[in-house]
Amino acid sequence: MCGRFVQVSSPERLALQFGALDVTTGPHRPRYNVAPSTAIPAVIDAGGRRLGMLQWGFVPSWSKDPDAGPRPINARVEGVATSRLFATSLRRHRCIVPVDAWYEWQEEDGAKQPWLLTPTDGEAAPIAAIWSMWRGDPSTPPLSTVALLTTGAKGAAADVHDRMPLRVPSNLLDAWLQPGAADEDIVALLQESVDAPMAVDVRRVSRRVNDVRNDDASLIEAA
Repeated sequence: MCGRFVQVSSPERLALQFGALDVTTGPHRPRYNVAPSTAIPAVIDAGGRRLGMLQWGFVPSWSKDPDAGPRPINARVEGVATSRLFATSLRRHRCIVPVDAWYEWQEEDGAKQPWLLTPTDGEAAPIAAIWSMWRGDPSTPPLSTVALLTTGAKGAAADVHDRMPLRVPSNLLDAWLQPGAADEDIVALLQESVDAPMAVDVRRVSRRVNDVRNDDASLIEAA
């Protein structure tokens, strides 16, 4: 978890919701089956909130070769502060990834059955995330990547999976996005977010979700 999600909110709506003054997402189209390795919208604070695109699949800035090892899409909140892979980005490069809904799977009749989990408040959920910028050959653009933070599932989400995305409560957004916080303050932010899990609706959806080539509104309809 989380390995696929839905992102249909327009850049304009996200900019309004999260107070982003600079939007560099390119042409928008609703996405109903966002998969790892693709570019996804994210909000960072770089002297003001900016909504831009990051590649989903984390590459640390110190990596010698971004293709030489795994690119984790998620980071478990329980160990992110002490992880060699993630700790620096947790201190310096925190962001949020707006998610309208996400998918989880269960084994059923020998096949993978997807379920859609949607926040009950109707807003795109601000999922805690960390990003990194890898620079290689000076003649090529830098590679900016992101991983989503996950926590133990609670409420209805726990009925389909043991993990869920970590939502940043609205009253903690400013502190989460502001770089340079002390380590103990970051740990406190994470704990407050863990203690305030989001409520979700859960529904069974079509197994067409299993094929990443399928990306249309019918994927989120109840099956």
